[in-house]
Amino acid sequence: MEPMNTDYFSNEDYFYMKLAMRLAEKGRGKTDPNPMVGTVIVKGGKIISSGYHRQAGLPHAEIEAIKNSMKPLENSTMYVTLEPCTFQGKTPPCTREIIKHGFAEIVIGCVDPNPKVNGRGIKFLKDNGLKVRYGLLKDRIAIQNEVFFKHIKTGIPFVCCKIASSIDGKLATRTSDSKWITSEKSRRGVQKIRREYGCILTGINTVSKDNPYLLPRTDLNELPEKIIMPPNRSFYRVILDSKLKIGLDSNIVKTAGLTKTIIFTGRDNGQHKDKIKKLQKLNIEVLEAGADPVTKKGLDILEILKMLHSKYHIKSILLECGPSLITSFLKRNLIDKFIFYFAPKIIGSDSSYSMFKELGIDKLKDSIKIRFENVKKSGNNIIIAAYPSRQ
Repeated sequence: MEPMNTDYFSNEDYFYMKLAMRLAEKGRGKTDPNPMVGTVIVKGGKIISSGYHRQAGLPHAEIEAIKNSMKPLENSTMYVTLEPCTFQGKTPPCTREIIKHGFAEIVIGCVDPNPKVNGRGIKFLKDNGLKVRYGLLKDRIAIQNEVFFKHIKTGIPFVCCKIASSIDGKLATRTSDSKWITSEKSRRGVQKIRREYGCILTGINTVSKDNPYLLPRTDLNELPEKIIMPPNRSFYRVILDSKLKIGLDSNIVKTAGLTKTIIFTGRDNGQHKDKIKKLQKLNIEVLEAGADPVTKKGLDILEILKMLHSKYHIKSILLECGPSLITSFLKRNLIDKFIFYFAPKIIGSDSSYSMFKELGIDKLKDSIKIRFENVKKSGNNIIIAAYPSRQ
């Protein structure tokens, strides 16, 4: 369904929809597999109620706002960031509840891409005599719900690549010293980001070199006894290890009891049956994947993404790995978002640890374009959220 022309919207419309977006943001990390949604109800130029979707399984934003109202809703206007649902899930359809209360108008930010909805909510409301306008701040709302939009449209998880580097794009010095490039404040921020994603994915090179935990930690100096995640949320660690080189004494293996851990290896590793059994006894799932269809080396990351989505219902992945795996994802157009952490340090070209490996680009016009969405400071670091161009 094509969005309505934005000429239909007033300054007041923008104000109330932005407020609904701020309410929706309160549900970040808690609504999976549902999107974040906020609602504001206005009557006579005044806000009489509001609500947001707090957690999967709880009432949707529209129902929250209706229940929260202490005044009659007749002839009021509802602003809702995403098209109201029309189907029975863990909660009843929002559209049927909306039409009971005599609203004068419903203003919708973005059409829901879920095939079960996707314009049906708008049609149902219109067919029942409500005035409906839609498309207000649709692009910003789509970004707010980028994880939901990606997996519901494509059947693979949303992939965000986090990279921490010096200002000249180096991940480490020539001796591979990389701890710590960024500030403690930035590293604490990364722990918060980890909780927003359903999975951290890395490669065996990073595991062998850095021996990381890859856990959403509250204290940077200590290993937690348990993982604290939002309600109804699972957390996975996924390791790509085509030759099954992972050490049984690695931090990933030693902490496998804290969270679900999956290792993908090649289909030609029959010689590692004993090691696979040992890993399985240590609470690690070992799965096989095919080779990269282009290079015939490594693993087929698209096959892995599809498996993570279909078998484990993983909707979002935080990619924390080295330049080889990052470049493999980039070449296959499988990175949806970058978060760059730049530290005010210069390392120099004598370090070979750059953000990316060879991309085979000879002309500037052929370079991979990215769009900066947000730039901010964290202590003395600069954080840039950016999106690769799909054109």
